[in-house]
Amino acid sequence: MAEYLTRLKIESSDQDEARKGANLLDHAATLEHGGVFVTQTDGEIVAAEMPPSLLRAMKSILTALAETGEVLLLKSDPEISPEKAAEILGISRPLVYQRMDSGKLPFRLVGRHRRVLVNDVMILKRFEDRRRGLSNALDADTDKPTGPVTKAEKSGQSSSSRAFRSSDIDQLVLGTTNAPYRRTMSATDLVARITSRDWRNWIAHVATFFTEVRPELILKFAQRHAIPIEDLAASYESMKSATGESSPALESALERMA
Repeated sequence: MAEYLTRLKIESSDQDEARKGANLLDHAATLEHGGVFVTQTDGEIVAAEMPPSLLRAMKSILTALAETGEVLLLKSDPEISPEKAAEILGISRPLVYQRMDSGKLPFRLVGRHRRVLVNDVMILKRFEDRRRGLSNALDADTDKPTGPVTKAEKSGQSSSSRAFRSSDIDQLVLGTTNAPYRRTMSATDLVARITSRDWRNWIAHVATFFTEVRPELILKFAQRHAIPIEDLAASYESMKSATGESSPALESALERMA
C-alpha cells in the first residue's frame, strides 16, 4: 500500500497549529526566497529554501489536516487495483466490484485482473463524500430517525421537523443519480424520463435513481415535481423489467402509498 497511498493523521488538538502553519506557508510562497527552518536541540538553526510550488503543496496538506485531521497522499499512478481503490474510497473490495459492475467505476481488464484509473476513483470519492455529507445534513434536520413514509406525509401533512428544503431534495437526489457518470441529468431531465418511461440513453441513471436514492427522498422528489404516485410506480416497474434491478424498500413504500 505504501507505494500508492500514505495516510497522515494528527490529533484534534494539533489542528489549530496545522492551520497556523498553512497560513505561514501561504505567505512564504509569495516571497522571492521562501523556505522553512527548524531549530535543533542544540539550538542550531537549519534553514532550507524551497520553490513556491513546493511551499504551496505543503500548505495544501496542512490545510487539509487543519480541516479534518487526516489526509491521504496518493501517488499519481495512472492505474491501480480494486484493492487500492477500496482503501482510497474507504469501502470493502466487494463494494468496489459492485460499483464497477454497475458502471459507476470504469475499469479495464489486464489479463484476468481489473484495473481502474486513479482519476476515476477520485471522481467517485468526491461524489460519494458529497452525497454522504448532504445525507448527514438532511438527517440532522429531523427530530427522529429516517423511516418509511407515513400516510400523513402522503397527504402533505408531515411535521415541520421532518421537512426537507426543496433545493436539498433535488441536490441529494441528483448527486446520487449522477454519481459518478460522466453525463449528468438535471431535475427536468429526470422528471421527463420518469413520466414518459422513455429511457433512451439514461437507463443507468434511472436505475440508480430507483435503487440507490432513499425511498423517502424518491417520494419527496416526486411530490415536489408533481409526479403522480401511479406514474412513479409504473416507471419503477418498467425500469425493473428492463434492467432486473430492484429496490424492495421502495416497493414497500409504493405499496403503502397505493
